[in-house]
Amino acid sequence: MTRTSPQATRNLVLLILLLFIALSASAAIRKEFTDLEDQFHKGKIDEVQDALVTLKPNSSDERACISFYTAMLKIKKTDAVTAHEQLIAKYPKSSYAQMSLLELGKLQILERNIEEAKASLKKISSTGLMERFYWLGLCAWWQDDYTSAINHAENYLRMDAKGEYCEAAHYLIAECYLSQKKAYSAITTLGKLQKLNLQDVDEQYLLYRLGFAYEQSDKLKDALGYYQQGYELDNYSQIAYLIEDRLFEIRSRNKSVDISFLYPYSLLQIPIITEEPNTPIVTITPAPQTPKPTEMQTPNAPVKLKAKPTAGYWLQAGRFSLEANANKLVINIRLLSLPAVYYEDVSRGKISWVVLCGAFEEKAKAEAAKSQLVSSDINCFVTQY
Repeated sequence: MTRTSPQATRNLVLLILLLFIALSASAAIRKEFTDLEDQFHKGKIDEVQDALVTLKPNSSDERACISFYTAMLKIKKTDAVTAHEQLIAKYPKSSYAQMSLLELGKLQILERNIEEAKASLKKISSTGLMERFYWLGLCAWWQDDYTSAINHAENYLRMDAKGEYCEAAHYLIAECYLSQKKAYSAITTLGKLQKLNLQDVDEQYLLYRLGFAYEQSDKLKDALGYYQQGYELDNYSQIAYLIEDRLFEIRSRNKSVDISFLYPYSLLQIPIITEEPNTPIVTITPAPQTPKPTEMQTPNAPVKLKAKPTAGYWLQAGRFSLEANANKLVINIRLLSLPAVYYEDVSRGKISWVVLCGAFEEKAKAEAAKSQLVSSDINCFVTQY
């Protein structure tokens, strides 16, 4: 048996250390590139675009970094998909390839290419991208595989209990239980979310889903309580319209249900006080006022479109199960001197009515209109057809 001398052993250890240092140095990226990542996550898009032009990458990781954020700034989904696919093919061992697989999966879900999305997400091996389990759960939900969806979402919550998709994962699990007719399990899941006291949780939406879960379990008293709490948080929001939908649906089945809190206001009565002490007080009930036509933009334009738009920038301001609520929101938006319409949409055998504000020729104009709607407590987002 040949014995290795102590000097030879030391030399071997030194060689391994030098090799490890060299590999670590090649894998690291310079501060300019980590700054690029920080700027992107802070929403400083102009700075990111400038950096992508001026930065000179020296390693494959730095080139992968440039490729990733170039892909992230693509406007068209098809261009973004192509850019991410090219990065994955060119730098398959890079951490950015893992991040591109995640983004590719999200884009494929948006296009409803669920099998392709699952394939992309399952290729991710990075332990730092736990959110892939949430997106895998969403894929399973789209395919009506509720058990797998619940398992994936619960995996995500176990690994990242208060992560970015914590709230969404709870809603996904609750929706799956409701689809399985397990309303009590849905209530338990939503209750867990409520107890977490997350800082940015959408309290109104949570109350709405709790109300719906209790409604499905035939506990109308509890359902009405949660619906009322949610409605009174903001009775002009899109969620308030959804709550109205449910309340009118309940009322149609049970005429004794009290939903008077939807209309808490009575006609204003103004007393006219005279100087004569014995003169009775007279009240005047003002007549309801009709908005002037000049307060609305194109007041005679059709309120309902015959089909989904095919061009332009629009603001989607709501999706309702009752056409009357869609019509109501369109009128409210037009009273702000903004153009608005709604159209009928059929998806997965269900009919809904989508409210849009627009169209706008430029995205900047759509963003300006969005600010006006949001300042009037009408939530919306920009979409392009």
